[in-house]
Amino acid sequence: MEVGNLDLFLSLTPLIVVVVGVVGLKKSAKWVSLVAMVYTMVLSVLYFKTEVFEVIRQTKIGIIEGSKMVYMIWAAFLILNMLIHTGAMDRIKEIIAELTLDRRKQIIIVAFCFGGFLEGVAGAGTPAAVAGPFLMALGLPALEAATAALIFNGIAAALGAAGLTTIGGFSPYLSTQGAEVVQEMMNTVPYLAKVAAPTAIDVDATIMNISMATSFIQFFGALICPALVLFVLYGKKAFDKEIACFAVFVGFVYGISLVIIGTFLGAEFPTICAGIFSLLASVLYIKLFNRSTETPEDFKLVLDESVEKSSMSAWSAVATYLILMIVLPSVRFFAPRWFIGLGFAVWIGTTMAFVCFIGSIILKATPSMPKYAKESLFSVVGALIAMAALLALANLMKVTGMLTIIATALAEVTGALYPAFAAIIGSLGSFVAGTTTGSNIMFSALHAKACTILGLSIPVVFAAQSAGGALGNMICTNNVVAACTTVGLKNSEGIVMRKVFKPICVLWSLYAVLALIYVYILLPNLPVVLK
Repeated sequence: MEVGNLDLFLSLTPLIVVVVGVVGLKKSAKWVSLVAMVYTMVLSVLYFKTEVFEVIRQTKIGIIEGSKMVYMIWAAFLILNMLIHTGAMDRIKEIIAELTLDRRKQIIIVAFCFGGFLEGVAGAGTPAAVAGPFLMALGLPALEAATAALIFNGIAAALGAAGLTTIGGFSPYLSTQGAEVVQEMMNTVPYLAKVAAPTAIDVDATIMNISMATSFIQFFGALICPALVLFVLYGKKAFDKEIACFAVFVGFVYGISLVIIGTFLGAEFPTICAGIFSLLASVLYIKLFNRSTETPEDFKLVLDESVEKSSMSAWSAVATYLILMIVLPSVRFFAPRWFIGLGFAVWIGTTMAFVCFIGSIILKATPSMPKYAKESLFSVVGALIAMAALLALANLMKVTGMLTIIATALAEVTGALYPAFAAIIGSLGSFVAGTTTGSNIMFSALHAKACTILGLSIPVVFAAQSAGGALGNMICTNNVVAACTTVGLKNSEGIVMRKVFKPICVLWSLYAVLALIYVYILLPNLPVVLK
């Protein structure tokens, strides 16, 4: 397929509108996404000659699916608001402070381990807004708190939101457009050469392969990220033998948890489990191997004795998250099929809301739940507009052939290096869309088309896209603004973004190399599973 310059330019313009609006004009992503959607609707009809009925249908599908996803995000915010208002979050902070006075270890425990767990449960960049003030409460300067929260969120988000980033990001494409792609793949992808008359993609099995490949890439990011964050914040002086061992140990536990859970259980639980397991490993390491040497004064937390400690029990404070850890997998594997059939975002959101209600009983906050629900609803209005508009935009770019045009041009330009660029494309999507899920939705069709042209494994390239999309959370405008706002850094978004730019470049380079290794050497035949 030969791509005309005008066709390519016009196909890129919906993305250009989003980038210029958010980055250049510094407008809200929700309104820019809405404008981009309307522009794409007009472009689809006038230039790409798409029927008006089909344009309206694809827009409607996008709005419905976006609403389902935001329902789950609302449930996540409901839990967080309840914990904040009841004082449970303050008690959790005290638990961390009682564990160690070493600021370096606290940063890793709170922003990496606990922040990873929050991303696994809630997603939507929640740790960027929660872990920052959490660290502030422990005495960390605002700039350091915001920077640490954002960088660590770049690791957690690829398999975050109880799998929404992967399942919600790729399932819409695999379930609606998969059969057509399979037919195209027959002549280009080696591992499908002998398959007779495929009719559809096994979405669940294919998601498992994407989850596995994503965890393989994320392992190395998790391994180096704790040390990388400390270096960004404090330079070489942050490291002695003890803290270096602690950082590598916790990073390894986090990364290997992603690999094991992502390979054998799927996309729902890797980040949740990695957060919990690395948190437990941190505690055990400090209890068993903490050296007798004094923490350097530069990194020692000085407690304010004048602040009255919470009277809440530790078990009450963490009960909601502990129950969620038990109930989520139980529902996933044992709930009636009709309930699971409501859709991933629906059953996850409903389960989280139910667990929040149980938690409110434990914390004696049930009468205040309507207030928390209303507050949480206001928190996700922007996400609802942006997600619905971006889903509609992505659908329109698929049915009009715009993504096919872009994919063909990219494949022609990058050739064998395309998998490396998938990670950067994923980051661009998160930067624009505000979430890894939105990035995956926006670019899944593009990557699939490029893979059919180049004969590459779609699950591995999807994994590079998702891992890169997670990195985009570090510089996503919404996350940066949220992180700065919650720690009281006014008009400092540019400073924070410059602070996180170097580590994101390091991780981009790492993921680009890993994507090439997995596509061509280690996992060249990882398949899209067919029914």
